[in-house]
Parts: sequence; structure tokens; C-alpha cells
Amino acid sequence: MQKVYEKIAELINKKQEFVVATVVNAESSTSGKIGFKMIVLPDGSIIGTVGGGTLEQDVINEAKKMFTTHKNTFKTYILKEGDKSSLGMVCGGMVQVYMEYVGQKPQLVIFGAGHIGKKLHDILSLDDTFELLVCDDRKEFANQENFPNASVFSEEFSECVSKMPLRKGAYIVMVTAGGKKDPFILKALYDKKLEYSYIGMIGSTNRRNKSFAKAKELGVSESFLKNIFAPIGLAINGETPFEVAIAIIGEIIAYRKDALKNVKTEKEVHDERV
Repeated sequence: MQKVYEKIAELINKKQEFVVATVVNAESSTSGKIGFKMIVLPDGSIIGTVGGGTLEQDVINEAKKMFTTHKNTFKTYILKEGDKSSLGMVCGGMVQVYMEYVGQKPQLVIFGAGHIGKKLHDILSLDDTFELLVCDDRKEFANQENFPNASVFSEEFSECVSKMPLRKGAYIVMVTAGGKKDPFILKALYDKKLEYSYIGMIGSTNRRNKSFAKAKELGVSESFLKNIFAPIGLAINGETPFEVAIAIIGEIIAYRKDALKNVKTEKEVHDERV
């Protein structure tokens, strides 16, 4: 067990991401005992154990998903032959495993440093959930004074994307002025070949359709575009920059919590009208 704790300290010091799985409950007949710990790295390699066998392999598989979602997981395994959660194991008993993601904060990128972008930054700065990045080609808006808690890029949007140290799982919010640059942002993001957790784009259905059509001309795939939340935000009739920012953050929270089924989004409302 000492080796696991030493490795955890090493990974934290190196700012490397990992998942730590801990057996929090187990019956005496199981190979995994309470307190067993296992580190899972992004490539699936491990340090420590939660008991071995197919249970351990399932924990590894679950942990690998967490490098995208960053969501902690709790899972119960009833290890009885014929039970759907037995994973083919016949040793009997029950094991409960808590899996915790440890690593860098997810990135949230705001394209557009106008009134809504500013409100998004100010509200998100009240919490420590995201690493914030802001981009706008208007230097009078996109500067460190206006966005003190973000990494600021004040140049052409596509150039911003190429220079940003974007990571897999980033959250993208597009609240640009006018929307004419949106297709080029989408193209630059697409060319990064990253897996983004969320992309949302502000504007009417007409603005979305024009942006998507141009993005397709630029070579962006339909499969990439279909997962974009556009128009962005929850359907709360937001009008002011503050209200719109709250609607956007609310949608991102609902998405992260897998609770979109419990809310109505602007995208759903607009699509119903078509």
C-alpha cells in the first residue's frame, strides 16, 4: 500500500492525471478487501490492486472513461454466478469500489470577450471547477484586466485555437459578436482532432444554420457539428448578459451531471419550432 501512496504523491507533483480506485466495502469471501487501492493511468496501466480478475479489468475500463468525463464513479459488484454484475466471476460475495479522478481541472474556453463572455468569466471565477481561457480578436475587450482569472488570447480566433494549449475534454463556449467568425472557430477546433466534452454556440437557428453550412464548406464533418449545443443554454428566457450567462452555465452543469433529461434547452425549443 505504501507504494500506491508514494506513486499518488509523485503523480500529483508531476501534475499528471490518474484515477484512484478504492474498495470501500467487501464481503469476506471476495479477493478484494476493504481499503485495497489501485491507481489507473490514462494508458490503462495500474499500480496496486482491487482484487484482480475480471472485476479489476472492469474497474480499469471504467477508470479510462473518467479521463474524458472527469466524473467520479461508485460501483457495486455482486459476484454471484448468473448475476448481471458478476462479470463471469463465481467467487460469491459483494464488492463496492469508489473511483476518483485526480488531475488537471477541465478547461472552459470562452470565444468572445463581450458582455456575455465577461459575465461567464466573472460567475465561473466564483468557483474553482474550470481552468478558464478567453479569446477575442478585439484587444480592448480581451485583456488581462477584464479577465484576471483566465488565460487571455487577443488575436484572430483561428490563431487563438492554434496557440491555445487545449486538452482532451475541454468545454467550448462560443459567444462571439455577430457570428461571422464562428465557422472558422469550428474549423480550427475540428482540425485539433481533440475530443471535446461540450461545445455550445450562441445565436438564432438561422445563425446556427449559416455557420454550420459554412463550416461544412471548410471541411468540418456532420458528425462533429451534430453534437454542438446551438442555440446554447437552458430555455429560461434569458435576456440580459447575466441571465444568458446563467443559462449557459446551467446547461453545462446539467450536461456534466447527466441531467439534461430533466431540463429544457434552447436547442430543443428552437428545433421544435422548425
